Amino acid sequence: MDAEIADLPRGMNTISPMKLNDTARQLLGSNPATLVTINRDGSSQVSVVWIVVQRTPDGDDELVTAHLADYLKLRNIRRDPRVSVTVVSTDRSGPFTPWLSIKGTARVEEGGAPELLDELVTPMFGPGTGFPPPDAPPGYLTRITIEKVGGVGPWAS
Repeated sequence: MDAEIADLPRGMNTISPMKLNDTARQLLGSNPATLVTINRDGSSQVSVVWIVVQRTPDGDDELVTAHLADYLKLRNIRRDPRVSVTVVSTDRSGPFTPWLSIKGTARVEEGGAPELLDELVTPMFGPGTGFPPPDAPPGYLTRITIEKVGGVGPWAS
């Protein structure tokens, strides 16, 4: 458990509400992440996604990712909302590669994907990338309630 990220005492396994520290927020906003969902047969389904951290109306942090189509990961979330997210830092300055792991509960919302993808792509790659395409469907957003944070890096005590 990461006390600094959670701003809570060490040893707590489940956290609600959850707020990430600035270091964790920056890592989530700057590197692709793996999103792990559970297939019908119980096996893992792993996807690489871009994630942003957004504040809920209650002031908690949640992870949000966008999808232009109804992929397997979304069908898995609707059936079983348990997910895991891992982000690996590109920092190689020490003997251990920093990484952040988040377990949570996800929900799928219709619409909003092109807007979020544009919000993600433009700062990273500049305007005019052609993604998302101008005629993109409304797609889906996945919102992940953060329940547990771990990993190795400047957020770990």
